[in-house]
Parts: sequence; C-alpha cells; structure tokens
Amino acid sequence: MDSSHWVVKDLQRLLHKSLTKGPRREQRSFEVHSRDRRSRRVAAKQRKALFDALEQKTKDVEAASEKLPARKWGSGGEVRARSGHGMSCLHLRGTSTTTHTAATSFPFVSGPSLGWEGVLIGRDMNGGGPLVFDPWVLYQKGVISAMSMMLFGQVGMGKSSLAKSLAIRLVLRGRKLAVASDIKGEWTPIVQGLGGAVILIGPGVENAMNPLDPGVRPSRTRNGAPMTDYKWDMVVRSRRLDILANLVKVIDGQDPTSAQHFVLAKALDTAVQRAKDEGDRPPLIPDVQDALSDLHDQESDPLRNEAANTLTMTMARMTEGDLVGMFDRETTVDFAGDAPAVSIDTSAAQESSPLALRIIKTCTHAWMEAMITHADGGKRLVVYEEGWSDMSHEAEMSRLVERFKLARAYGIFNLVIMHKVSDLDMSGQQGSRMVAMARSLLADSDVKVIYKQDQSTLKVTADDMALSERERDLLTSLEAGQGLWRIGSGTYEVYNELSAAEIPLLNTDSRIEDRGAAGERLDEETLLRDYVATESQPGSQSGMEGAA
Repeated sequence: MDSSHWVVKDLQRLLHKSLTKGPRREQRSFEVHSRDRRSRRVAAKQRKALFDALEQKTKDVEAASEKLPARKWGSGGEVRARSGHGMSCLHLRGTSTTTHTAATSFPFVSGPSLGWEGVLIGRDMNGGGPLVFDPWVLYQKGVISAMSMMLFGQVGMGKSSLAKSLAIRLVLRGRKLAVASDIKGEWTPIVQGLGGAVILIGPGVENAMNPLDPGVRPSRTRNGAPMTDYKWDMVVRSRRLDILANLVKVIDGQDPTSAQHFVLAKALDTAVQRAKDEGDRPPLIPDVQDALSDLHDQESDPLRNEAANTLTMTMARMTEGDLVGMFDRETTVDFAGDAPAVSIDTSAAQESSPLALRIIKTCTHAWMEAMITHADGGKRLVVYEEGWSDMSHEAEMSRLVERFKLARAYGIFNLVIMHKVSDLDMSGQQGSRMVAMARSLLADSDVKVIYKQDQSTLKVTADDMALSERERDLLTSLEAGQGLWRIGSGTYEVYNELSAAEIPLLNTDSRIEDRGAAGERLDEETLLRDYVATESQPGSQSGMEGAA
C-alpha cells in the first residue's frame, strides 16, 4: 500500500466533513417535520445529489493524488500501531544490585551459595560457581539438621568417584575416615594413600577380630557427664549384649525370645568374669559358648534349659566352617584410632556363603562402631559401601537406623552409597517394618545426591525426593560426573571435578594392582596443584571417562 492511499483518505475525511456537516443537520430536521410522501421524496433526491457530488470529488482527488511523489519512511520504518517506531532513541543501561537481590530476583541465573568453608566438590552448573562442602560447617550454620548423606546413581555415572574424592579431601582438611566393610577392596588404595590403616578380614587371612572388644573409652558420656568405671562397664555390657543378640538374629533369622535374652545375659556375665580371672582379657565367643553349655547342664527351668541349648548350637556357627579363626580369637589387629583413615577390607570373603557374609558384616560393623562411636574420636566420615546390603536384614537395618540417629552425638557423618531410591523398597514387603525403617533413613538424611537414573525408576525417585518437573527431567540427561544435590532445602546441579592425583585411585573398573599411583601418598598441595592445572586446560573434563 503506497503513501498516496493515505493522502486520499485524509482528503476524503475533510470533504465529507465540509459537505455533510450542515446539510445533514438540516436534512435530519427536515425529515423529522416532513410527514407527507412528496416531502420525503424531495429530501431523498437532495441527499442523493449531495453524495453524488461527494463521490465525484473523491474521484477527482484520487486522480490528482497519482501525480504526488511517493512518501519515504525513515530508519524507524512505517508508523503504525505496535511497530516499535522510535525504539532507536532508547539507551539501555545496567542496574546496580547485590548478589543476594540478584539471586532472589533471578533464581534461574544464580542459585544459593553454601559459602567458602569446606572442600571443593566441583562446579555448580546453575551459575553458582564452585561448590564447597563440609557437613560439620553446614550443621553449625543450620543449613542441615541431620549428619547423614545418601548417594544414588547408576553404575559408571561417577557416584563412587564422588564418595572417594569427598573422603580424600575431607581427610586432607583434618577430618577422619572410616570404612566399616569394604567388600570389594576399592577403598584400600585410598586409605593407604592417605596414610591410614587397612585391616584385612576373611577366610585364609591370619588376622582375627574379637567382636566383644570393649572399644575405645570416651572421657564423657552422651550427656556430657564424666565417664566413671561403673558407667563404662554398663556401656560395654549393653554393647556386648546387643552384638550377641544381633548375631543370634542373623543366624537364626528371628529375634531372641525372652528366655534366650535372659540366658544370653547370664552367659555373658559368666564369660566376662572367667576371662577376667584368667588374665584380665576381654571375653571371647568361645567363652560365651562354654557358659551357655554350663547353663544348659545347670538350669532346672525347662524354658531356660531349652534356650541355653538352642543358643549353644547357634553360637557354634561362629567357630566353625568358613568363619573359623576370624571372630573366635583375641584381636590381632590395631584399630589405629589416631590414623587419618581406617578401613576393614573384607574382599577375601566374597566367595563365602550369604550367611557368612552377613555375619562378617555384623561383626566388622560392631567392632568398628566400638572404636569410633565416642565424642573424643574427632570428626569422622563413616562410609557404608553397597548400602543396599546393609538393608537386607533386620538386625543390620536396626543398627543402621541407630547410627543415623546418634551421628550428631558422636561427631560422625554417615555416607550410604546405593544404586537407586527404589532399592529401599527391596528391604521388605510393602508396608512392612523393614521398609518403614529404610524410609526413615532417607528422611534422616539432610544431604541427598542423585546421579543419572533409569526411566523406569524415575517416578519413585521423583515422588520420594519431592523433585520438581525440571529436576525429574534432568535426572535422565545427566552426564557422567554430574549429580543433583539436595542439601537441606537447597538444590544444586554439580559436576564433580577430579584432580590428576585422584584419578588413578578412583578408577573402579581396573584392578587395584594395575593402579600406578596406588602406593603414592596424597597431600593437599599436590591435589590443589593438579586441580588448578586441570582447570587451566580448555574444555578439560578428564577423569570421568573410566572413573566409576
């Protein structure tokens, strides 16, 4: 449409106004007072003559407008509604603001920060810069209220690398590490590289571990009162009874009866007194067996006599078959409580029966807990590798729930590694007590990290973790090394950065003896130097390929 069209329109409006303003008023007045047909006919002819004249004038104007030059528009373009004409005159300027206001107003640009106190985990993929993490610092600040973490992820997505790199960096910062049962031996090079102690337990291994050891005596009780001899004796007795009851539950597959509890406590007291008389040593499992056998011969009550006989045969499983020499002798290893890291390597027992594996796990966990569950031990990270196996039996599940509840009192931080959230439902039938305890572990974990999940388990994961639609879609597209962190009420998408010194130790796809750096000592200076060197290389995300 050319510019002459608009000229014609303007002229038409002017002509229409000048030709019809007066006559229309007179016409309306005439039509109101004219009632006969002849008057109306005359008025119609007059009206027609007026509009014929207007039409002729319009044609004359259109003919004349063809000789007018075409209108030219400026750089702003044609002037019309919503054309944006005149926008070139605007000058955009920035706005000064604080980082807190920017994070609040634009949450999709910058997420919340955890501060600078802690160890470097990696990059916050949502624009938050480096993510620094230390659970003890976060607990003091009130960011988290529970000292436990659950880590989920498919095989090969980097969850083991995250757990090991976190442990290495926390130890180098002054924390301690404890791995209660390293069933694959993957933590052995880590602990050795940190200058810690590795305890080997399994068939054919000369080491022995007495699950009835008293453990490390703290200076104060949980309530802060001084630990007297009487109080310490009560703590040790309660712990030993708990261990024996759990062993009975694991071996027999059911809780001890009231009669069995009575007989077991009586046999333990007898075994403790005999061991003290013989040489002031801790009692052993064979001592408890002998005391049970004597009670079977001496008890007149039929229920207690039957309970003593049953328990004698039950405890015999601890001193026969593939468990011989493991837990029926005095401890031959040193806990090394002052060491920065300690692990119990049970990889030699992988060929044992499922029952033997559960017994080994129960004994090693109980022995480790006796050494670390006290406030004098310092801040320690306790790792439970293959956490699903700890939830397959009610005895171990109960102990794990207790460890989560008492973590703050002991100054420890629990880390449970699993494949997927739906593994919690494998602990028992739907609605059972076992599943309820497994769910309580998830609720008691204020730090949850999820690596890539399969589409089939996505709904369960999203429901249990209360994920948004965006977070749910994100879990199917995460790459190796990227995880969704839920820390307290904040959510972070983090890429775990690995240094060159860590990569050889974190490669769980190769054998330990093939790792060239397995015997090298790690230090914080080397770790930081290698990390900075890796960051300076453009596009470098090395280390995750092959590091599970």
